[in-house]
Amino acid sequence: MRPESVLAVCAANVCRSPVISFLMARELAAFGAPDDSVFASAGASARGGVAVCHTMRSRLAERPGWSEFAERYRSSRLTPEHIDSAELILTATAAERGAVALLNPAARTRSFTLLEAAALAEHARSTRVAATDFDLATLAALMNAQRGLVEPPRPSRWRRTEPDAGFDIPDAHTSRARHERVLRTIEAASSRLGAAVRALTTAP
Repeated sequence: MRPESVLAVCAANVCRSPVISFLMARELAAFGAPDDSVFASAGASARGGVAVCHTMRSRLAERPGWSEFAERYRSSRLTPEHIDSAELILTATAAERGAVALLNPAARTRSFTLLEAAALAEHARSTRVAATDFDLATLAALMNAQRGLVEPPRPSRWRRTEPDAGFDIPDAHTSRARHERVLRTIEAASSRLGAAVRALTTAP
């Protein structure tokens, strides 16, 4: 049986998705994700073989384990194999979620933007959904069942020019967004999703 796997996806795979992958590995470990779980990332338009964005690398330098992660990290382009091996797919924006669906339409039910996933998991928790034998596939199915029940937040000024900005985390390299703001958004969404998952695993 293959290890449970989380795939993070952005555009170039040098900034947002490696950070999502790194932070979610730590969040989901807190609810008992198996030790052999795989947390990977890829880019819908990545060149491949590129190191982590220097700005993100320096901003996370004090996080335990980040320096070792960043030192060995190299980007990779999104492939059907990445998608096939993942129980849960977390993207930076709806555009990358669409790129996943183009490669594998069946993956729509387990693909979410990170902000969307956090909102859907929180909604599931608020309805007192009970979870048994909780795993990543169950989490994806549970969040998919909440679709249409959660409204995206109104875009803030820094994201207003981005398409579908309510659940999107824009690219600091190609938009008006700033790395610090992007990082804070990823950190907050990762913490929200992790907290909702932990609550769901202990739901009565």
